[in-house]
Parts: sequence; C-alpha cells; structure tokens
Amino acid sequence: MNTNLRRALLIIGVIGIVFGVVGYIGLPIGGNFGAFVNGMTPGILLGLSALVIIVVTGRGQRHGD
Repeated sequence: MNTNLRRALLIIGVIGIVFGVVGYIGLPIGGNFGAFVNGMTPGILLGLSALVIIVVTGRGQRHGD
C-alpha cells in the first residue's frame, strides 16, 4: 500500500475514533442520547473501516517494504 494512502487512512481512522470517544465522554455530562448516536456512529464506523483497511492491506507486506 502506498505510504501516503496508509498515512491518510490512519489519520482518518484515529480522528473518527477520537470524535466518537469525545461524544461518549460528553454523554454523561448531559448530552442527548439520540444526538450522540447520530453523531458517534458515522465517525466510529469510518474510523474502524479505515483502520481495518490498513490492517488487511498491510498483512501481506513485510516491515520496511
């Protein structure tokens, strides 16, 4: 996998998961559960999808390639 593409997917994945976690932390503070689920789900799914793409495509490569 291209190094730049891998780096971009990693950034997207981490950002998506971070925003999901921030929404989860904000929920007990008094947030609306429906708004939380609507905001959290796409970010978490996008983040996990990007990270899975990195893992699956990197599985056949050796380190340093």
